[in-house]
Amino acid sequence: MFPKIRKVAVLGAGVMGSGIAAHLANAGISCLMLDIVPPTLS
Repeated sequence: MFPKIRKVAVLGAGVMGSGIAAHLANAGISCLMLDIVPPTLS
């Protein structure tokens, strides 16, 4: 038997990453989404 997943980190906030994070949040799983910031924006 596998342990229950309680926290997840999603690397990349593009179309696919945001969709994965949304599904995890809807399933009640705590989710952290990380993305890079282009140098021109900082």
